[in-house]
Amino acid sequence: MGLLLNQYDYNILIMKFERKFEYEWGGEENWYTRSKRWARNQKYPFNEIYLGIIKWLWNQWIEGKIKIEMAAIDKRAKEITEQWEEEEKVTPTFTTEPSEVEGLDTISLSRPSYERSEDNQEYPHEPS
Repeated sequence: MGLLLNQYDYNILIMKFERKFEYEWGGEENWYTRSKRWARNQKYPFNEIYLGIIKWLWNQWIEGKIKIEMAAIDKRAKEITEQWEEEEKVTPTFTTEPSEVEGLDTISLSRPSYERSEDNQEYPHEPS
């Protein structure tokens, strides 16, 4: 016993229900993702051209950000180097005192930045 369908019922059974939607899964939506989505929705020959231009612009943008960050790192490294050079300019004091043992002096070497303060018997560069 077969199922008899007329042409109208058959068309309803094989009809496709499609709905296109776009959703970005995770991450931030920035100019690159919005531009790519816009380019994908354009007609054929132009969408490929637009995607190529957008990818090229993305690479240029990344290169620019890298240059900016490297310049900031170089500036900070230069500041740290200058600070270290200033710290190295401080000369340590070298003192000798006669000791109880004959022919053997007591030798001390100190650096002003590492001497203990009178108020707090901790080293000034260490957190309290």
